[in-house]
Amino acid sequence: MKFCLKLMRLKTASDATDYLSTYTGIRSHDQRQSYKQDFNREYSEYRDLHARIDGVTRQFMELDTQLKRLHHESHKYKTVHNQILQEYRKIKKSNPNYNQDKSRCEYLHNKLAHIKKLISEYDQQQLSVDHSSHN
Repeated sequence: MKFCLKLMRLKTASDATDYLSTYTGIRSHDQRQSYKQDFNREYSEYRDLHARIDGVTRQFMELDTQLKRLHHESHKYKTVHNQILQEYRKIKKSNPNYNQDKSRCEYLHNKLAHIKKLISEYDQQQLSVDHSSHN
C-alpha cells in the first residue's frame, strides 16, 4: 500500500513538471490567448470532478465528525463506523475510478492555478507597461 502511494506521488510530481515546463512565462498576447483557451478547455472537467469529489468528501467528513463525538465502545459508534464502511464500499462500487478522479482533480487544480497565475502576471505586467507609457 505504501509503495502504491509513493508511486502515485511520483506520478503526480512528474505530471506537475509536464505543465510547469509547458506553461512558462507569457511573452505575447497570442501566447496569453493560447493559455486562456487551454485553461477554459480543462476548467469544465475540473469543475465536474471537483463537485463529485467534494460531495463525497463532505459526506465522509460529516460521518467522521459524528464518530468523534461518540465513545468507542458505544453501540452508536459501531453503527456510524459501519455506515462509513458501507458508504466507502458503495462509492468503490459505483465509481471504481474514484482515486484516479481525485488525483486528476488535484492535478487539474494545480495546473489551472499555475496557468491562471501566469496570465495574471502577464496582465499585471501589461498594465504597468501601459501605465508607464501614458506618463
